[in-house]
Order: sequence, then C-alpha cells, then structure tokens
Amino acid sequence: MDRRTFLKTLAALGVTASLPPDLAAATAAEIDSAWNAASSHWGLFEVNDFGTLSFANFEEPATRRVAYFLPDAERIGSGDAETCAPLRWHVCDLYRDVLEDQLRANGSPIDWSELEDRVEAGGADWFDQGSGETHDRLVAAIDAWLDSEPDWGDESDELYKTGNAQGAAYDYFLSIDGDTLDALGIGIVEGDCPGSSYFAAVLRIEPAEANRIAAARGLDIRFV
Repeated sequence: MDRRTFLKTLAALGVTASLPPDLAAATAAEIDSAWNAASSHWGLFEVNDFGTLSFANFEEPATRRVAYFLPDAERIGSGDAETCAPLRWHVCDLYRDVLEDQLRANGSPIDWSELEDRVEAGGADWFDQGSGETHDRLVAAIDAWLDSEPDWGDESDELYKTGNAQGAAYDYFLSIDGDTLDALGIGIVEGDCPGSSYFAAVLRIEPAEANRIAAARGLDIRFV
C-alpha cells in the first residue's frame, strides 16, 4: 500500500489527526510528512482471505542495519553475532580472511579443514578481542556491511520477521499481550501449515469487529 493510499485508508476509518485536509491534492512533501506522523502512531494491517495480517505501511528495509535493528559496529559485540546469523557469518568470513593472510605471510601450508575448525570455534570471540588497527578494520568492515542492502536470497530465513510486510506484522503482534490478542481474535502461527511452513499473525474475526474492539480499547491499530 503506497503512502497516499495508506493515509486515505486511515481517513476512511475515521483517523483524521495529522492528515492533510485534501489528500487527493496534497503534495508529495505533504504526504511524506503526514505518513511519517501517522505511521509512527497508527498500525494499519491488511487482512487477506485467510486472515493473515500484513503491515499496510511496510517499507522494505534498505540496509541490514534497519533490517536487523543493529547499532554502529563500535557498539556491537559477540552477543549480537550469536543472535543474528548473517552477522555471525560475516564476522566468520572476516576472521577466515585474517587467518589465511597470517598463514600466507608466515609461509605456512593451509590445512583448510583445520582453518574452518578455527573459524567455527573462535569467530565470535575474535569479534570482541580485536584491538588497534585490526579492531578499526573490523569496525569499518562491519559498518560497511550494515549499511548495504540485505541479500534477499541467502538471508531470507533471517528476514522473515523484518524483511516483508507479513513478517513485520507477525513480529509486531508478538509484542502484544495475550489478553489483547484474544480480544482482537488474533492468533500467532509458528511452524507447519498445509502446503507450507510460515510465521504469521492471523485475524480470526471480521476486520470491522476487530476495529470496533480496537477502538473500544483505545488501541491505535486498525484492520482493512
């Protein structure tokens, strides 16, 4: 759903705060300003024929930093690498390169199996132990990686929560308490379903009824 349509949909649901008086005639700058204000406050979710929820105002993350909610490399530690597999893979690749360079500089033969064992055993710890020039190169390499676009092929298994509108809605409703989910008729699906395996938040009542309940509870979310 594009930004203008998103705002029109909110207006149709009775949300008028921060919206231009004439959405059809609003300039691109006015739309962007209103979208920034409304999307930071309102959660609008699209419901498909199966009840699966997707963020209506979802915008695909342009960088890994946004996709994985990671800070600057100076503030990243091995714990982040352990919880974010793509970051761990990247750190291990960097560690492997350093070990190879050291072996070649020493004129040592490379036992590739032993090298991989060292990478597997020490990659995450090395992330915290670098110092001086090595540390500076690592930080620069990690920041460059964070500021680049995710690999939507190789990293797809890690992006299911943040890389698409359905995953983002699933991640959002994971943070909502169980009583609210029950009142709204929302279930969290994790794992195998007929014909596929997926993670999703699913609305099990009609959107109009869910909107009535959300309004009665003072919740800034709506369903279309």
